[in-house]
Amino acid sequence: MTDTLFNHPLVFTIVAGLPLFGIAAKAFGQSFERIAKWYLYIAVFAVVVVMNSIFFPFIGGKDWFFRFAVELSLVATFLWWAFEARDGVAETRLKQLFKKPLVRAVTVFVAAFLLACLCAYDVHAAFWSNYERGEGGFQMIHYYLFFLLLAFLFREEKNWRNIFKFSLCSAVLMIGYGLFANFGTAGFIGPYTGSTAPSGWFHLLIDGRFEGSLGNPAYVAPYLMFSMFFVAYLWIVAWREKSLKKWMAWSYAVLIAVFLLFFFLSQTRGAFIGIILSALVFLLYLLFAGSPRARKWSGTMLAIFLVLGGVGFGVRNTTFVKNLPEGRLLQLSLSDQTAQTRLWVWGEAWQGFLERPILGWGPENFTAVYDKHFNVNFFVPGQNTETWFDRAHSVFFDYLSETGAVGLLSYLGIFVVFVWEFFKTHRKKTASVVLAGIILAIPVAYLGQGIAIFDVFPMYLSLFLFMAFATFYFEKGQGEISTSEKQR
Repeated sequence: MTDTLFNHPLVFTIVAGLPLFGIAAKAFGQSFERIAKWYLYIAVFAVVVVMNSIFFPFIGGKDWFFRFAVELSLVATFLWWAFEARDGVAETRLKQLFKKPLVRAVTVFVAAFLLACLCAYDVHAAFWSNYERGEGGFQMIHYYLFFLLLAFLFREEKNWRNIFKFSLCSAVLMIGYGLFANFGTAGFIGPYTGSTAPSGWFHLLIDGRFEGSLGNPAYVAPYLMFSMFFVAYLWIVAWREKSLKKWMAWSYAVLIAVFLLFFFLSQTRGAFIGIILSALVFLLYLLFAGSPRARKWSGTMLAIFLVLGGVGFGVRNTTFVKNLPEGRLLQLSLSDQTAQTRLWVWGEAWQGFLERPILGWGPENFTAVYDKHFNVNFFVPGQNTETWFDRAHSVFFDYLSETGAVGLLSYLGIFVVFVWEFFKTHRKKTASVVLAGIILAIPVAYLGQGIAIFDVFPMYLSLFLFMAFATFYFEKGQGEISTSEKQR
């Protein structure tokens, strides 16, 4: 496997291609600061990486690509600091960075996460993780560096527009990979690989849950939620600046429609609940903070939304709904087998927390908790059931059992600070109420879907990108950006 791995063209691209890009850019007169930004743009394409030559093809390649791109951005930033930045500029910018409440909140969470690694049941697993997940302390350091570099380097709105556009390109490529995989293209791994595929392109698309290039349909929906936010942001900002051309509006509308389609094709009920909650928050925000016209519109939409929600809930278990192509999204019940397994594993996570309540068992150590407190209900003789979990299948119970009360509270603290900063910002400035409502709703969607799924690379990438943007958004809202500090 080692020979195959290092002969893989993608590994060659990571090891040789990314540094060569920076060298070539410098040869053409680009500053190290700009090169550092470009590596951050490149990092978001990690979601598209799939390596067929390794045991977990949807995991390792993404992690390696992302880590190397972030590390090269960090190197380029240091080179800019050492050779190109004016005296005191980088130091001043760094001091200002850590004065931001949201940066401090994320820093506290990462510190708690790493401390939990040091105190873990298995320190090696907590820090380095494994080939199946790759989400240990070492990876968290890279997420944190990605967040800091974004907040440190992206000081103009055009930088955020650029990375959102690159993220949208990566989302389209993620979907493109999934389409090739669903239709059985050689070299692409999909839901029908190794099994009998249905006949007809329509059934190839809807019969199985859409996985894209992420390898798990449960990751597709939350990733696309953030992608839809990026589209909405670009659309609204262009409209406010009166630079929105007709073709741009149509392009953004088509992108949102496509993302919504594949959001539903993933059939992820947790994300479906998350997006419903976020829609409620969005409409309620418009109802209380919007203009009279916006309040009237949002009140009408809220009433329609509640009526449709009630009807959908009432008919969710009927034969008609169950036979719908995506009827799984409405089949919500605590007696459902999937819901039952979640409740059992959450109970085990709680027992693990009670044993080690302060810093938990350590990231990537949930298997020890699961094995020690195994619930016999998972094993049903004669039935094909899932009897082993390495995660609590909830971001809240995951952090509770793996990082203890310290980790969970620091994680939740990020969102408390976010909400505080949001309302503090919007007391001081006049902004697009629609844009503000969307920015407030996105964390709600993320936390809502997190009730029933754990964080992995696509979610972490999107979350840290969004939070870095939020630091810029809040700062801009309070008028703290000085044009004299913007570098060439």
